[in-house]
Amino acid sequence: MMDWLAWFPKQLQVFFLAGLPFIELRGAIPFATLIGLPYYQGLYLAIIGNLLPIIPLLYFFEPLMKQLYRISPRYRKYFEKVQERAVKNGDSIRKYGAAVGLFLFVAIPFPGTGAYSACFAAAFFRVPFWISAGSIAMGTVCSGLLFATLSHYIAVFFGW
Repeated sequence: MMDWLAWFPKQLQVFFLAGLPFIELRGAIPFATLIGLPYYQGLYLAIIGNLLPIIPLLYFFEPLMKQLYRISPRYRKYFEKVQERAVKNGDSIRKYGAAVGLFLFVAIPFPGTGAYSACFAAAFFRVPFWISAGSIAMGTVCSGLLFATLSHYIAVFFGW
């Protein structure tokens, strides 16, 4: 995949990587540091790249799920199990409320807790659109600041 990305300018590489699930901002920012982008530029591009797919995902997730439920009973059964687990494990969302819970879910860097996962959690918990979008955006900014700062200082420490 990296060979394919090499055709694009460094800035677009970071922007594209930040928008991919599983890589998201937490992979794009260290990548930006490694390819030599300035701190602010890597941070800005990764945040925008990570947030860009979030709005359509939040907006269209529930209607898409309803359509898929009608089409495939197997899909419905699978996602009902996923939803049960999400509801069962959604401690931060229940404990602190939707806005703070989603913010913490995105801002605190644990594996599997990024903007995409927060969108799914927001849909499963039926959090209103603007509350989820705002909380996920603020969590993404905080997570981005944390990762950009860590990446920058690690790079300085090792002389990259």
